[in-house]
Formats: sequence, C-alpha cells, structure tokens
Amino acid sequence: GSRICSGRQASPTPAAARVSAMPSRPVTLEDTEHTHVKVLPMDEAIALVHQVAAGNSKVQILDVRSEIEHSGGHIRGARHVPYEDILESAAAEAQGAELLASFEAAGAETVLVHCMYSQARGPAVACSLASLAEARGHHLEVCLLEGGFHAFVNKVHGSGDTMPAGGAGDLISGFKPERWRMTASNGLVEIEAVEAAEALGVEDFPAALSG
Repeated sequence: GSRICSGRQASPTPAAARVSAMPSRPVTLEDTEHTHVKVLPMDEAIALVHQVAAGNSKVQILDVRSEIEHSGGHIRGARHVPYEDILESAAAEAQGAELLASFEAAGAETVLVHCMYSQARGPAVACSLASLAEARGHHLEVCLLEGGFHAFVNKVHGSGDTMPAGGAGDLISGFKPERWRMTASNGLVEIEAVEAAEALGVEDFPAALSG
C-alpha cells in the first residue's frame, strides 16, 4: 500500500464546503508522504474489521468524522473521536496522548483511521498520531482506510440500487437509511453532501468530495 503525510494538515469542512471543494482542490493522498502511515486497501481493511468484530484488541479503529456523520452509521467496534477534538481543540495534544495511551493499554498493534472519504481529516489525524507515537516511542502501526467510510459502506453493501433496509451488513452498526441517499454513479452518499451539492448546483460532486 502507499504511504502518506507531510507537514500540511487539512481543515475539516462542512458538507457544503466538501462538495464545493473548499480548498482550491481536494487534498489527495498523493500530496503527502509519511513512511509511518500506510493507506490500507479496502479488502485488507475489511479483514482488520473482521478481526475487531471477533474481539481482537490488537487492532483498533478510529473514526474521526463529525457527530452527525457518525450518527448515520459506523464501523462495528470503532472508537469515535471527532477530528476537531484530536487536532483543533485546546487540549488537542493531550487528547492525542490519551488516545495513544488507551491504544497501548488495549494491547493495540495496529490502528485503522478513517473519516468519511479519507481525503482530509483522516490523513491529518493518522499522520499526527503516527508522529506522536514515534516521538513517544510507541510501537504502533497507523493505517488509513482507503476511501473512508463512504467506500466502506458501499463495499459492504455491495452493488445494487436499493437502500439497505435496517443496516448495511454485520460490519456496520447504527446504520440509518434516512441519513443516506442512493445515487446512480456513487452508490450510497451521505444525505447532507447530496443536498449541499444539489443546492450549489454541483453535478460532479464526487470529484469535489473531501473530508
């Protein structure tokens, strides 16, 4: 898998900003290099999620999406800590140190980080945690879920044009169909992103998604 990170960190963006590409262009994984963060292909990531579901504490999943994004469904067994709490709060450094300590206490060897698309917030958090772990001497492999939760939920849901009724597979918890829209070209997409794109008149919104 590829590796990511640089000193540049992306700011979180609301749905409207995500679909209109608040930066001049979306942050891409190719923009960054960090030898300690591996971008994990979906099949490998799903294998890790199965391990978590089976109770393997050596693998931890960190979801850094917003509260409202998380409320629409999340990877089973994932720990939710919003991006802002980790990188933008007054106690950001302490929060990062606390996260590392909790992972170490759980016996974690691998942490899989993701946001909605793993294009901005997820990479920033993954790079920050990897650097902090290295500085503090923690032997922890930090990985980034390629494509984020959006890709994950669509992979688990599979092809088709019908909305999952009560869930999107046994690897996802708390799935709420009303928080998603089935689109012709991009499968399930969070409802706020779709509505924001429609309000802005953006047709090719997937090309502008980040976060």
